[in-house]
Amino acid sequence: MGFGLVGTAAASESHPTRQAATHWYMTPNPGNDCSLNIRNSASTGGKIVGHLSSCNRGAWCWYQKSDCGASVKGGTYTCKYADGSSGLRSNEWARVADKNGKLAYVARWCGFAQRL
Repeated sequence: MGFGLVGTAAASESHPTRQAATHWYMTPNPGNDCSLNIRNSASTGGKIVGHLSSCNRGAWCWYQKSDCGASVKGGTYTCKYADGSSGLRSNEWARVADKNGKLAYVARWCGFAQRL
């Protein structure tokens, strides 16, 4: 057993582990049951091109900034507050990438940008 530990330590020293780069992602708010649609336009009428269903995963921010970059004005949407009540209305959308790397949009205030 000792050899396994020594071998692992020696391997780590000669071949350092690479850390994955962190990026900014727009993730759903818990108030929205960790759910957020990705659309092809800044409107609730835009085609859904993806869906996020976890507060631990997100859509890659098109602009890698702490707020995902400047908002786009578009169609009005309503988000739930953290306590689950409905009421936050906005027309601000964040630019993100869809699963194919194309420009897409999410309702900015139904999610939040975080570094993952």
